[in-house]
Amino acid sequence: MKDKIVRKTWLIDYESIKKEVSVRFGEEYFRNFHQKIGMLAQYHYNKKKSILLGKDRELYNFLIENGHNPYKVYRWCLLERVPETLRFQLKEGTISQKTALNTHFKSRHETNSHACISIKLQGMQLVRGM
Repeated sequence: MKDKIVRKTWLIDYESIKKEVSVRFGEEYFRNFHQKIGMLAQYHYNKKKSILLGKDRELYNFLIENGHNPYKVYRWCLLERVPETLRFQLKEGTISQKTALNTHFKSRHETNSHACISIKLQGMQLVRGM
């Protein structure tokens, strides 16, 4: 019970970051927001392999100054793309962010034949359970 009171929703934080970035850096920079945040997330963990210049450096410093981990913001970008059913489960707290991302990745890369096999197996399990 205590976790639900303390837990802040990631959607509110993500929306506020998006608004601040669009106001501070402009709409043309905001169009490639997912790509820029992905690049900053990689830079954050592999500082020796890349260099940030210009607005990318400013955005990285902006995120760090406001107490946001660039990789966490990138995860939020990925979670924004998940289907509404998974997003509802995330809001309710029934699944974790990692589980939602894994489920979305598997469903995106699932072929029709694999989906047919899984439906067939579920049908057989239902018949056996009767």
